[in-house]
Amino acid sequence: MINPTLGLGPKSYSVHAGSDISYLTPLQLGRHELYEMVPFTAVFGMQQKERNITKAFANYAADLGTMEADLEAYSQTNQHLTAAEMDSRKSHASLLLLEELELDAVVITTPLIIALFMAGCCQFLVGYNTSVMNSPSSVVFVGHTTFQWSMAVAVFAIGGPFGAIAAGKIVDKRGRRSGMAMVIYMFLLGGLVQTFARNMIYITIARFIVGFASGFSSVLVPIYLGELAPPTLRGTLGTLTQFCLVIGIFASDLLAFPFATEHKWRILFSVTPLSGIILLFCFPFLIESPRWLLGRDRKSRRARYIIKKLRGLRYEHEIEIEVNHFISASHAQACDGDDEHTSSGVAFITMLMDKQIRKLLICSLVLQIAQQLSGINAVFYYSTMFFEGVIDNPQLGTTIVGGVNVVATYVALLLMENTNRRTLILWSAGGMLISSIALVLSLLGYFSKMASLFFVVAYVSFFEIGLGPM
Repeated sequence: MINPTLGLGPKSYSVHAGSDISYLTPLQLGRHELYEMVPFTAVFGMQQKERNITKAFANYAADLGTMEADLEAYSQTNQHLTAAEMDSRKSHASLLLLEELELDAVVITTPLIIALFMAGCCQFLVGYNTSVMNSPSSVVFVGHTTFQWSMAVAVFAIGGPFGAIAAGKIVDKRGRRSGMAMVIYMFLLGGLVQTFARNMIYITIARFIVGFASGFSSVLVPIYLGELAPPTLRGTLGTLTQFCLVIGIFASDLLAFPFATEHKWRILFSVTPLSGIILLFCFPFLIESPRWLLGRDRKSRRARYIIKKLRGLRYEHEIEIEVNHFISASHAQACDGDDEHTSSGVAFITMLMDKQIRKLLICSLVLQIAQQLSGINAVFYYSTMFFEGVIDNPQLGTTIVGGVNVVATYVALLLMENTNRRTLILWSAGGMLISSIALVLSLLGYFSKMASLFFVVAYVSFFEIGLGPM
């Protein structure tokens, strides 16, 4: 029988985090498990995992729903169903449940669009400020020393770790929305100081502030979007924000053509504060993370109101079911990871002493270190200076590299859908190594100078298919 108030199929039940029995349909059980299986984080290249899990739980819910329906039909008619009839009923139920589960992928509410726009803009500014100092190096305060310019460029990477460290504590204590406000004000402040800088000291200070905001944003955005989006959209939104970052790098290269001059370079830097102003106008419409609110108070009326707007729900029981999904998933994922009250230092030592996960921990740390020490940042910071004397138009070379970076990010997404992660990382590291060796040989005169551009492009491409996004 179909329950008109709760949805498709007969009722089943589960026990949520609060130890109360919640009556759920097979479809709702599938959504419940989907919430628990997909982490509350929006990261690049998770779409295939989401689809596989969705299909698996659709089949699971179909099995459960068909079994209960068959038992009910048998009890009423005392007749056996043929194997073909059972397979047909199961197939129909599975397709119907899969269609219902994938409604999350098409129901995009206004609050989610606003949150995605603002998060995407923040990641755009991260990418933009990563590369914006590349092209105008010879026109900003003409006469500066190499040391002054190097400090102004490098301090961005110094501010980043401070922002990332601060983000975790601040967004947990003050909320995701307050963290987003801090990011916007930091981008605005740093952008204004850089745009109206009087000398290289101001530029350096501004770069530290913007770097702090970029590190903060890189931690906050995946968490915030992951907690707002339904499980079937978290990978998609994570991929979109990654594209915003690489498009920001490419945009700074394109804008350098008209504005990287001795009299217009301030316009190039003004993109950051102008974007900050736009984000400030949008901020009143930004919602808080319901997961964060429920983590502080499971009876929060504000969280329930936000969930109602965020999911486009109309009835009280629908809202409570979604609240149970949030609470249960938070509890399950907290149990799978570290205890919420355990300090990060103690947790790290505990993981290091555990033989089962020690190798995984070391591998993850080595990959993070290798990504930063691979030299990829030098390409986006100094490629214009690198191409001087190598090709006729260094700025064009930088723009080509930025465009290839965007395309390679898309290629990486396609490869991650169908290829083993370990294989991609090995190909990525090997390709970067060969490209680096070939680039050095090219600069030593063994190949033509134009070949150096090709090897830089190859280096960036191999980075983006493995070591970069993974």
